[in-house]
Amino acid sequence: MNMDAKTCVITGGTAGIGLATSTALAGQGAEVVLLGRNRERGEQALARIAATTGNDRGSMVQVDLADLDSVRNAAHEILDAHPRIDVLVNNAGIMLPERQLTDDGVEKMFATNYLSHFLLTNLLLERLIASAPARIPSVGALIPRAVVDLDDLAMEGRKYTPFTALGISKLAVVMFTRELARRLDGTGVTANALYPGVARTSIMADQSWLSRTAMRLISGSPEKAARTSILLASDPSLDGVSGRMFSGGKETSMRGDQVNDPQQWRRLWDKSVQLTGLEPSTGGRP
Repeated sequence: MNMDAKTCVITGGTAGIGLATSTALAGQGAEVVLLGRNRERGEQALARIAATTGNDRGSMVQVDLADLDSVRNAAHEILDAHPRIDVLVNNAGIMLPERQLTDDGVEKMFATNYLSHFLLTNLLLERLIASAPARIPSVGALIPRAVVDLDDLAMEGRKYTPFTALGISKLAVVMFTRELARRLDGTGVTANALYPGVARTSIMADQSWLSRTAMRLISGSPEKAARTSILLASDPSLDGVSGRMFSGGKETSMRGDQVNDPQQWRRLWDKSVQLTGLEPSTGGRP
């Protein structure tokens, strides 16, 4: 995909893997729209991107992905400012040491890592379809023993650990991507999931010193981790490729009952529509 004059929306685009992705796409000529919580950090990221690439056409939209109303406001701001959207990179994620609920009553990692992206994608979907060919790469993961319990998404009946909650939220992203790709078939919009690998980012900031240190020892750079996101957003060889999972710059297999069960994808979709209050008419194709 030729990125000149393309508009790319990147969640978590102000730091880490998201910033590396944004910088690379801007370097290819795209207009990047960074979504992040901190306005000052966003402005600093835009200045850094402009200095690095010579492309100063980026902008920043402030959003708290744990707050569904904030996601709705961000979507409206994007739609008002951008007549076309060519790429939506669902990148942002958090990892929390203790179970928390959002004001909407949703487990916070599930809300931030998955549900916010479900809502944002659907609110921008008609604009993406109108801009086709367009792409939706989403950062997920298939962590062993992760199970999305649709009857207990708040993890009230399960022991909470950061890695358990992370696995649930990232598996949900992959399941969502598979159902989204099915619904978008024939529209010219593709949806793929990706696992970027372990990178030195702020996602472990709230974990224990021991956990942070261990993760740092096995982590690579954000720039290396961003390569697969960049590939899915821009590589012309992936025109028309949809419903797949990528890691390390190439397609990877998807193992697991839920990730290969279309009925489970649809159940998660329907539950997500309910949790977000999304109007069925805007919730993608049936």
